[in-house]
Amino acid sequence: MPPPLLCRFLLLLLPGLLLCSCSTTNHLLKARPVKLSPFFEQRSKALNTKGQLPFQKVWTSSDANVRQVGNAAQEIYIAPVTLAHLRPPKKAVARQEIRWGLHRQEKWMAWKLREEFAAAMKNSPRPRYRLVKHPGRGVLTLKLAITELNPTSPNGNAALTLMKVAVTPAAGLARWFTTGNMAIEGKVTAGDGSNVFFQFADNEADKLTFFNARDFLPYGHAEHSMRDWAEQFEQMTRREVGLVLKDSSAVTLRLH
Repeated sequence: MPPPLLCRFLLLLLPGLLLCSCSTTNHLLKARPVKLSPFFEQRSKALNTKGQLPFQKVWTSSDANVRQVGNAAQEIYIAPVTLAHLRPPKKAVARQEIRWGLHRQEKWMAWKLREEFAAAMKNSPRPRYRLVKHPGRGVLTLKLAITELNPTSPNGNAALTLMKVAVTPAAGLARWFTTGNMAIEGKVTAGDGSNVFFQFADNEADKLTFFNARDFLPYGHAEHSMRDWAEQFEQMTRREVGLVLKDSSAVTLRLH
């Protein structure tokens, strides 16, 4: 018999299973862009990259002076990540898990996001910018914001795993209700910090797989997304000839 907590999740997920069985699989594969927050300036001018770049929304300044200052910079500072625009959990299963004691580790995730971007810059084989510890004249500043942070449901996924084995493989379609997501926005400022040079935004959900150890960690998939974002941003700063930039896959065969 499944433990009591799993039984409660089975009851929560069964209506979703019936609903998802009639949906297209493609809808579950890739996270859709989320509403931009006030952190993202010039929201009405943001361009939808439609999967052609690692980030779903981007904007670049058309001011020649700002672009000149930004292109001339050789150093970059990564500011502490802000949580001022973080939205409440939006999925019923995630909200229920939080009520049952799951901790929403937004402060740790903000620290981790900054660390991942710093690591990507430090470990770059051919960095475009030198990472510095303080902002200053001639230094670009990367500002980041977490706008959504919905944890993966470990107990819900445990229940779904049981349903896949004991009931039907179609139970995997109900995974949409237990999937977490993380959305971020970023902007690079030039000069004194008031001139926005470049902006981006992206939303990533848990990758689709039959079984993955990250399915049973509240923020395992989000941590993986943070590493992807950091590496993709670093690659975008240098845009080497022959370097192909692409969005991350919604499917993985890796188990951890």
